[in-house]
Amino acid sequence: MGIDSLPLSGIRVIELAQWVFVPSASAILAELGADVVRIEHPTQGDPYRALATSGYGNSGRSMSIRSAQVNRGKRSIGIDLSIPEGKALAHRLIASADVFMTSFRAGALERLNLTQAEVEALNPGIVYARGDAFGPLGPDSAAPGYDITAFWARGGIGALVTDPESARIAKQPPSFGDRIASLGLAAGILGALVGKVRTGRGGEVSSSLMAAAAWVGASDMLTGEAPKEAARPTVPATPLTTSYRCSDGRHLMINLMQSERYWSDFCKAIGAEELTVDPRFLDFAARAGHPDELHAEIAGRIGAAPLSRWREVFADFDGPWAPVQTVHEAAQDPQVRANAFLLAVDDGSGEELVRAPFTVGEVPQSLPRAHELGEDTEVVLLEFGVAWEEIEDLKAHGAVT
Repeated sequence: MGIDSLPLSGIRVIELAQWVFVPSASAILAELGADVVRIEHPTQGDPYRALATSGYGNSGRSMSIRSAQVNRGKRSIGIDLSIPEGKALAHRLIASADVFMTSFRAGALERLNLTQAEVEALNPGIVYARGDAFGPLGPDSAAPGYDITAFWARGGIGALVTDPESARIAKQPPSFGDRIASLGLAAGILGALVGKVRTGRGGEVSSSLMAAAAWVGASDMLTGEAPKEAARPTVPATPLTTSYRCSDGRHLMINLMQSERYWSDFCKAIGAEELTVDPRFLDFAARAGHPDELHAEIAGRIGAAPLSRWREVFADFDGPWAPVQTVHEAAQDPQVRANAFLLAVDDGSGEELVRAPFTVGEVPQSLPRAHELGEDTEVVLLEFGVAWEEIEDLKAHGAVT
């Protein structure tokens, strides 16, 4: 099939995003024929381009195979958004697009004049799509997070696959939550594009890593029963991208891939400021050379207090971390409730279901009930132009019931 015959041929997408989640969603659109243009910093690029493994360094202009996977079929343009001319150029590109996609946090979008209201003022018919860690509402809507913290840890998925007696939460497959969440974001965008054809207005699409965790963990989240058996971790993680056991047997997860940025504040938070001057841990290279010693130092501090204490301590820490929750705890998490990832069924039964991991427009108030097998067969067939006589014949032959 040629590019001109693909379903999204002629759709223009401007992407301002990094890492895996949102770029994976736009990769889906590109495969469907959309012209996806990535805005990247002209010298630093997307940090994911040269990522070798979690916790290790990057160089912006090289390209890893993982980055190639999530960015295939796109064009990249280097724009420095920190200067007025660069910002104005980005606004011009967005003004001619059908879709704007971003993973930037709310504060960054405000600084760039790229909030939903500002983008819609530039382009009233645009689809404004944003993927984040915890959802656009709730107390932690602006908090940082990767899939290992927002999806795997706080969303309850890591707990589902870890032996409760393990010293560490099972290692998440690379970008596991990112790719699952990307499907929800892409689906939301597709729905909004259909709506744009009908109404001329694009509107807002949002999706998050935590929404994806609720969707993936729905079976266990809704049953209220913990699994009897769970897989054990097999590959150790780096000391700054792993889980730690607290004094009460609970775990917390940290994900300080940009270790130089967070190292000093992290040491202060755990009451170990002396580690910042320890020759073994002075910088990234030194820490990489002493992983076992570093893990022991951090484990000793974390293991001296219960999870409730670390929730308090890390409340003001602006680095990616999360309490490791079961899916049942996640079901009652303020972020899950604030964003209505679980909703009541509209039949008055009091049951709740997990909604799709994206939001198009306003958050729904409830979910429709599940219909009985074959309940709507006749109505649907009639709506699609199948004559009643043919339906009877199909029934007679066992084709429909």
